[in-house]
Amino acid sequence: MKYPWLRPVLIGLGWLSVAVTVGLVLWVAVGPGALWVLRNFDKVLIGGMEPTELAEALDRVRGRAVAIGTGMLAAIAIIYTAANAASARRTADAAFKAAESSEQTTRASIQSAEAATRTAAATERGLTTGRFTAAVAQLGENSPAIRLGGVHALAGIADDEPSMRQTCIDVLCAYLRLPYDPDPGEAPEHAEERKRYRGRREVRHTIIRLIGHHLRLPADHPHSWQGHDFDFTDVVFDGGDLHGAHFSGGSVSFVGAEFSGGRIAFNHAEFSGGTVDFTRATFSGGSVSFGYATFSGGSVDFEFAEFSGERTGFEFAKFSGGSVNFGHAKFSRERTSFGHAKFSGGRVGFVGAEFSGGTVDFTRATFSGGAVDFGHAKFSGGSVNFAGAKFSHRRVDFMDAEFSGGQVAFWGASGACPDGLPGSGEEVPEGLMLPAAWRSAGGGEDPVELT
Repeated sequence: MKYPWLRPVLIGLGWLSVAVTVGLVLWVAVGPGALWVLRNFDKVLIGGMEPTELAEALDRVRGRAVAIGTGMLAAIAIIYTAANAASARRTADAAFKAAESSEQTTRASIQSAEAATRTAAATERGLTTGRFTAAVAQLGENSPAIRLGGVHALAGIADDEPSMRQTCIDVLCAYLRLPYDPDPGEAPEHAEERKRYRGRREVRHTIIRLIGHHLRLPADHPHSWQGHDFDFTDVVFDGGDLHGAHFSGGSVSFVGAEFSGGRIAFNHAEFSGGTVDFTRATFSGGSVSFGYATFSGGSVDFEFAEFSGERTGFEFAKFSGGSVNFGHAKFSRERTSFGHAKFSGGRVGFVGAEFSGGTVDFTRATFSGGAVDFGHAKFSGGSVNFAGAKFSHRRVDFMDAEFSGGQVAFWGASGACPDGLPGSGEEVPEGLMLPAAWRSAGGGEDPVELT
């Protein structure tokens, strides 16, 4: 309404009209007003009328008054109702317009918020890209301290930005794949070169340590790197800590890697999924430990690997699932130990492996399940010891294995004789020592050398 003050005035006049109408109707209908109307409006001469005629005339006047009053009240009611309906309609229209305006405001607010979010995301991406670029640039600096800063910066970005995690991991692995000269020694003339070597080694060992740390975190931890790909192809390892790492997915490549010194720890690591590939890896120096490692799923491949270093240990390792392949691996020097290892599931293959030197120890190993295959393996030198090993099923296979030198001893071994070993009455190659129980039904378990 254009004039808001007019509405209450009109309402007051309406109620006044109702009161006046009701009063007039009552005055005529039940009061002396009927006689007054008859005299002044109808112009009837009352004096010459019979009483009955007068009564009928008054009744007619009263009837007209009631009819007129009822009509007027009805008209006032209609007008009032129409006014209220118009007011309600105006109120509804105003509410609708307000709601529409509010909806437009809400949509505008949402669009503004979305735009702000996109702007913030773009800004954040720009900041992340800037951090990443700066960190990569630090890796190219001459100063080991600056390079270490770049390593930690990349690890921080990988933790903060899951979408950048694999990229950061790829850069760290690429740094490890860079050419790496060996220790020049401690001769005075190599002092500067050795200083540079120690700086490079510290950076490399820090990368390995950070990777190990993130692979030890539970898979549901926001900073866990489990399930990602790691490319250590041809990397030179002269130390590093990957103990307790969980290899539960993704692809991890140690293809052609060289373990040439120091101590490399894989002890208590868990290989439960994905692919871990040590194909053609060389274990030529230092110590590499897989002690208490668990191989329960996925695929771990040592095919054509060379074990010629100081010591490689799989003591107390558990092979309970998945596939572990030592096919055509070469065991030629020093010591490789599977002592107390448990082979209870999955498949472990030594097919075509060559045992030509050093000591390979399966002392007190337990073969209780899965399949362990030494088919076509070559025992030509060194010592392979199965002393005290337990064979509780017949899925250990030496079919077509060649025993041409060295010593392969099953001292104190118990259980079922593995397939492929000489049975009763068969010739036993020189150096192969079997329990008496495997040679005759009534014999004991003391080892005897049969030539």
